[in-house]
Amino acid sequence: MTSITAPLQQIHIGLSPHGYEPVAQYETQSTTYAEEHDKLEASLLDRCPAHLWPHDSYTTACPRPILISKHHQQQLQDLQEALTSAITDIVQRWWTDRDARFPARMPLEEREEELLQWLEGQVSCGNLKKFTECLGSWRPDFLVEDSEDGAIVENFRITEINARFSFNGFMHQAYGQQALDDVGVGASLANATDSEKLLEGLFTLFDPSMPLFLLKGEERGIDIHMFIDVVRRRLGVTPKLITPADLRLIPDPQSKSGFRLFSIVKNTGGLTPLTSAFMTNEGEVVEEIHQVGLELHQRELLALAPDMLRQISLRCFNDMRTILLVHDKRMLGIVKQELQSLVAREVLTLAQAEALDRGIVDTILPASQELQQFLRDSKDCPELKNKYILKPIRGGKGAGILFGDELSTDEWLRALDGLRVPGVVSPTTCVVQRLIVPRLYDVVLKASGDRTRYAIVGTYHVVGGKLLGLGIWRSSGGRICAVSTGGSWFCSVIRQD
Repeated sequence: MTSITAPLQQIHIGLSPHGYEPVAQYETQSTTYAEEHDKLEASLLDRCPAHLWPHDSYTTACPRPILISKHHQQQLQDLQEALTSAITDIVQRWWTDRDARFPARMPLEEREEELLQWLEGQVSCGNLKKFTECLGSWRPDFLVEDSEDGAIVENFRITEINARFSFNGFMHQAYGQQALDDVGVGASLANATDSEKLLEGLFTLFDPSMPLFLLKGEERGIDIHMFIDVVRRRLGVTPKLITPADLRLIPDPQSKSGFRLFSIVKNTGGLTPLTSAFMTNEGEVVEEIHQVGLELHQRELLALAPDMLRQISLRCFNDMRTILLVHDKRMLGIVKQELQSLVAREVLTLAQAEALDRGIVDTILPASQELQQFLRDSKDCPELKNKYILKPIRGGKGAGILFGDELSTDEWLRALDGLRVPGVVSPTTCVVQRLIVPRLYDVVLKASGDRTRYAIVGTYHVVGGKLLGLGIWRSSGGRICAVSTGGSWFCSVIRQD
């Protein structure tokens, strides 16, 4: 039996009288592992064709889930509720709270700041919803570490909030949980995340009665192609994948914003009587865009004409405030700096502030007083670098992360010195984060049956500020683990007590 305080463990399902066995205690023939992988892979491909899985990621799925407890779910729920309250309050005060000086503490590029200030004005005149009503899709990543105070066995420590692309991880998690049902989780276990709740939450981001456009550039995409497929099959509509070159902006004095946004129609045979399409003076057939999802990097957004970017910002369901502020790795540092103020203003309870202090990685902002002090400390104690990393403020998938213990003292000090200049934002701008020492778990990731002790990286899904459930776990022998680079992934189950 598993108590609510039992640690996370990877298990074989469908074995023994109570339906599972921990991988740490189970020995079997190698053919059993291969059979488990074959069954899971067959189920995944039955639900989604192979060509839609990015980098053939169905081949890196692991059929042995992580067994969690209600305690783990509650820890996540408490952490997310506090995080939503804190970030929502901060974003809404970004331009109005002069004393907080958010733009100075976390400067953006000039055009980005101009865009966000313009959007603030659009909220005031009713053209854009308040941030509380369009938080969008967040996918925080966290590591599991030993608790520092002994109050809990395992502490979840958020290391970043992925909020740039709306769909990533959703489809892997949904299909992974459904595949566990197919292979049989047993009567004593249940999926820890409800795949239907997950998909329904994702579908609330847009209006299925209106054409849905997905604006995509150089990003190959992870779950977006799987998302297009599931929307077509479940809702009977096909999202339209377009590029920035397909966009057209037409002035319209009757529109509140002064413009109407269109996409050129490449295949007029796909038009229906309900499609709002017409031919322009230039002879192009175009269709109006009322809602759009974005998979563009920040530099691609800034490459758009200012008026075009503004009109997209009024129609995109992954809100630009989420993309430019929440996704930025500096936001975690801002939240931790604001905890005392948030409690004083009764945005957070003391317990919530403690949960965030315990649940967010220590993050030092570029050009901050903390950075200046940290640089002095690093000069006095060269070994300090071994306990920290540098992480690009707008990166993803582990790209660009530098570990202090892999740099020379001179390299580390030069990197820190480059972060001292205020107001500078570039692709190489980083935050300094404390290096998390993760707990190691007995895991069997491959069909070979080889047992290893690796860290596991967790994630969870949030839409509109509401926790939808745990996402996939990732694990590999590398210090950085991502599905896009071949890391194994697996889902979660919980006992049905």
